[in-house]
Amino acid sequence: MERFALSRAAARAGLTRLGFDGWATSKARMGWEILPITGQLIGDVLKARRIVEPGLAQVKLCDGAQVEIAQIETILTALMRGGDQTALSSIRHHVDRIDGLLLGAMNPFTARHLRKLWHHSARITHYLEGDSGTLFRRDDVFDLIQAILQRDVAGIEKARLTLIAAQERYFLHQLLKNDAPLQPGSGLAARNQQENAVSNRRPS
Repeated sequence: MERFALSRAAARAGLTRLGFDGWATSKARMGWEILPITGQLIGDVLKARRIVEPGLAQVKLCDGAQVEIAQIETILTALMRGGDQTALSSIRHHVDRIDGLLLGAMNPFTARHLRKLWHHSARITHYLEGDSGTLFRRDDVFDLIQAILQRDVAGIEKARLTLIAAQERYFLHQLLKNDAPLQPGSGLAARNQQENAVSNRRPS
């Protein structure tokens, strides 16, 4: 709190909001625990995105948004010739802008949930990238852009599902290379706790 000049009340309010959004859990007499990244979380996020994200194909973008996306396509074409860390950061920024334009034209209630799912995906991606040197790239972006500019509903839906499938493959690839031990809150740990609880029950 001292680092960010936060009062206890502000910190408590922020943690409560994180808890409301599912990012943290209050532990009695222990404080707060940030939602751990587990196999189950990754699976749940991807499954939810496959249900919600195709709805982006139905949004109606204004002419100004269409023009901006065409401009972003030109910028991305130039950036893709690079490949260094700076270029990748810029690519992600512009791709996020495309996603933002689509999200802004969506039903606000659905958009709020999809934005939360994207935040979870970004957190998982950042965690699995770590210092591995293997970064996730949005190779699908040009198919998405062309589908948007052509107002191709089926093409947009296909591009979104292709992205989710690519992220799933990346997550699995990184998980299989990750030598970090399973931490408390992982799916395996939770399952073992349930099994132990059952085995420790007294017979009725």
